[in-house]
Amino acid sequence: MFDWLEVDVGEIEAQEADAGRAGVSRVQLARLEKARAALAAVQARVGVGREPGQAPTLPLADYVADILPTGLRRGHVVAVEGSTSLVLALVAQASREGAWMAMVGMPRIGVVAAARRGLDLTRLVLIPDPSVQAPAVVGACVDGMDVVVVGPRLALSPADRRRLVAHARERGSVIVSAGPWEGAHVSVVVEGSYWAGLGAGEGRLRSREVEAVVSLRSGGPARRVRVVLDGAGAGGGEAGSGALSGEEVHRLATVGPSCQNRTHVRKTY
Repeated sequence: MFDWLEVDVGEIEAQEADAGRAGVSRVQLARLEKARAALAAVQARVGVGREPGQAPTLPLADYVADILPTGLRRGHVVAVEGSTSLVLALVAQASREGAWMAMVGMPRIGVVAAARRGLDLTRLVLIPDPSVQAPAVVGACVDGMDVVVVGPRLALSPADRRRLVAHARERGSVIVSAGPWEGAHVSVVVEGSYWAGLGAGEGRLRSREVEAVVSLRSGGPARRVRVVLDGAGAGGGEAGSGALSGEEVHRLATVGPSCQNRTHVRKTY
């Protein structure tokens, strides 16, 4: 068995510098074939497939259930802005309960961060940089995975996104976007993080809450929700055991050593 699988489709990047027009085409095809081969290897080695009559939703951990009370619905897109930690928290329970997962275009998320948030590494595929083949690579992942997490800077046009949504609906996959996605079924915007535990230059971080606004494409008023991501009652345990993105660490660092017991770090765009 393997502990995790990382597909580095950018390892042939050096070839592009000397490639002509035809050469670039071969490089692009090689990228796509590498991603497809990796997914096929997972399926052949361990076995992955969707059974008829499968549950229409994937489970959420209790501590983030208020964000999506009905769970992760198959065929839907969930867009999360402002917190990579929340993205990982939303998909962790499904991973623990056997869902296959791919993360595409998220180079700052590695196996350590994923493991600390509770993801099952034996069912996780990491594709940090699909480059110009992003539509084809994400499409291949949607075809074979239960959950596909996509980074905010992937080269996906509006037409690409519409095709991926249609494909996810057909295949019963969930797309979780770590950034805005026009037409997402659920949009979650994190507006602030609240830390507790630090005194005037002393102490330890004990807990972290995030405040998010949840909107549905189907309409209705937006909901404002607070969830504990780290600390008592959260899946990550004591604050500091969960995974923070580089951006989140930077926002925390800017608060400085004079934090009070409860520090509010607001997201800036």
